[in-house]
Amino acid sequence: DICLGRYRRVVMHVKGTILAVGVLSVLDALTTLMGVQRGIFFEANPVLRSALDAHPAWFLLLKGGLTFFWVGIMLREIQRRWLAFLNFGLAIGYSLVVLRSIWLLLTA
Repeated sequence: DICLGRYRRVVMHVKGTILAVGVLSVLDALTTLMGVQRGIFFEANPVLRSALDAHPAWFLLLKGGLTFFWVGIMLREIQRRWLAFLNFGLAIGYSLVVLRSIWLLLTA
């Protein structure tokens, strides 16, 4: 069936953006830690900043937990079109943040 084939392709693309958000979140956490340690970044999110101030491990656990939670929601609700668009926007935003962070780390 043509509709079923199209649906499967859409689901594969959504799963790809879910994976991308997960990977980009890890890269964001690592570049943030590197930037904070070098004194050129600060964590803008006040909740994550508090965790980072307490200990980098708490920051990584919280960031990882939030990412895991988001990925779980996305996989559970993969058929919801508005969530797919939101996740795509999140992937683009994370891409820009991570690219900027890498550029700043390389040029500082």
